[in-house]
Amino acid sequence: MQPTKDSFYVALRDRLVAVDPNRTITLDGATRPAIAVLENEPPTGAPLLCDTFYLHWGNARPAPLAAGTLMALDCTISYCTKGSIPSASLDRGRDLASLDSDLLVMCSPPQIAKYDYSSGSPVALGSTIFWALPLLNAAKSTSPYVGRDVSITLFFYPEVNQT
Repeated sequence: MQPTKDSFYVALRDRLVAVDPNRTITLDGATRPAIAVLENEPPTGAPLLCDTFYLHWGNARPAPLAAGTLMALDCTISYCTKGSIPSASLDRGRDLASLDSDLLVMCSPPQIAKYDYSSGSPVALGSTIFWALPLLNAAKSTSPYVGRDVSITLFFYPEVNQT
């Protein structure tokens, strides 16, 4: 299942660079695209960064109504903003809409080739990951932030170890 998670993250990261190369963050002294997998980041206790897409992995299960070994994996992508005018927070809605738009573009087309990244260099696994259209849940507001959780279900065939 790890190649599925890694491949999805890398695809979204690369697509974010193409959509908005200026949407970056600095974590641990390194500047990178503003997307992170929460389970792969060091626990700091610091609040999550604004204007950053955070992937959270959920349940994996056999895909409903599917023949064979097709699996479904839940992913939640969360993000928030406090606007681009720090003293006023008056454009939070526009900034949230911009994040929504970037995410929808990043999720299209809704499929990618699956790779194994465990050795450092990507190795093609000969299968594809695909996903349902993102479900943008209602915006939530906690002053001074406004944010959203987006639900996506990925579909994949699990790797088979031939040892």
